[in-house]
Amino acid sequence: MKHLLPVILLFFVSERSLAQEAIYFANGDKLPNARLADATEDKVVLSVKRDNGPSTYSFQRSNVLMAFNAAGDFLVISTLPADAASARQQIEQFSTAKTSNRQSDFLVKAVPFTVIPATISYESEQVINYKTLQGTAASINKDELVMVLRKDGRHQLIMAPTDVVSLLPTIRQQVLAGGAPEPVSTVAKTEPTVPVAATGTSETVVSGPKPNTSETANVPAVVVVVNTGQQASDPSTPAVNSPVSTPVTAVAVAKARPTLSDSEYESYRVKALQRVDEFSGYLNVITNKSIPLDRRDQAIEQAVRLFMPTATIEVTSTNRPGSRRYPIREYLTRLKLLPYSRTNIEWSEIQYIRELTQAADGNYYGTITGQQTFTGYGGPGGRNVLYSDVTQKNVRVKLQSYEKTVNGEGQLNWQVLLGNIGVANN
Repeated sequence: MKHLLPVILLFFVSERSLAQEAIYFANGDKLPNARLADATEDKVVLSVKRDNGPSTYSFQRSNVLMAFNAAGDFLVISTLPADAASARQQIEQFSTAKTSNRQSDFLVKAVPFTVIPATISYESEQVINYKTLQGTAASINKDELVMVLRKDGRHQLIMAPTDVVSLLPTIRQQVLAGGAPEPVSTVAKTEPTVPVAATGTSETVVSGPKPNTSETANVPAVVVVVNTGQQASDPSTPAVNSPVSTPVTAVAVAKARPTLSDSEYESYRVKALQRVDEFSGYLNVITNKSIPLDRRDQAIEQAVRLFMPTATIEVTSTNRPGSRRYPIREYLTRLKLLPYSRTNIEWSEIQYIRELTQAADGNYYGTITGQQTFTGYGGPGGRNVLYSDVTQKNVRVKLQSYEKTVNGEGQLNWQVLLGNIGVANN
């Protein structure tokens, strides 16, 4: 029953894909068509559907984040009892659910954190059009979402699994309560209310707001088996009236998580812009064949460290229709091997289209846009332009806190990480 992890990684798909039964791992990977089968004191056993029948694999509990069953319910692995018998009982209860009881679709918005009950009418790679419970047509860009829960039990993660898992207890409570209408954001923006073709540039550029501490807190409830559909028969019931959801005041939120002062906010806001510029600098080192190979490989390692572990980048080409998405390291390696003697990659007009705003998990999220000009040179002396394009790209930015021990005392620090890079328009 023991199999190596790299063997089944071949079957992983993007975290953006739709699925029902699925397992998510601590490294951000996803295993579709998989279910929890058993547990020991330190491991969980997974059953994966194959053409020739189910196969089983065992993993350390710490390596597995969460599971989704056929009904679209989810289970957080870290909350399973240490006792193997109790864990098996809960896994069996979780695995028997087959049909979703949700009364609507749910859009989980990141900032401000909101679970929006809806009926999805259209979806593209960048946007979801939907109707509210009151029948009003609306639209939202996917990069504003944490995840999507569909009425039929399907789910779609937009943020990385490692970011989503900490929000599941709060998501569960609000889904059971029927969700809540989308509140008015404190950040000025423009959102379409009718079906539109998404370009990723619908946000209005605004000056940096003060850190937001008023959104819903991430309630630290211990949730083992989560059924997101049992009590959603009346989706219009506000969360405040539900016995399963107790609102937390902004004061409690501020005490539960660190926040930035105004001066810190402005400092890290600038640092995030500098990270994008730094990434652009590494690109030109990686693609320059006159630079020694070991220095170019070092630039790849330095560039990778700027990003979240599961970050991807979307690329397009004037010579090929459509777009493709690659993990950051794979993209940089491909870039190094391009058949140009040298390239020039410039990012200009770098600015925020969504300011850094604190989400329910305590981290700050924002989106930076920039115009990337790519030029590949070849021929005698590398002076001839062989390829050139200009692409507007949006970069997800995450600011997360961590504690560092200095002279035996804990000090709070913040780290700026880049996330997924998507194509806004060409």
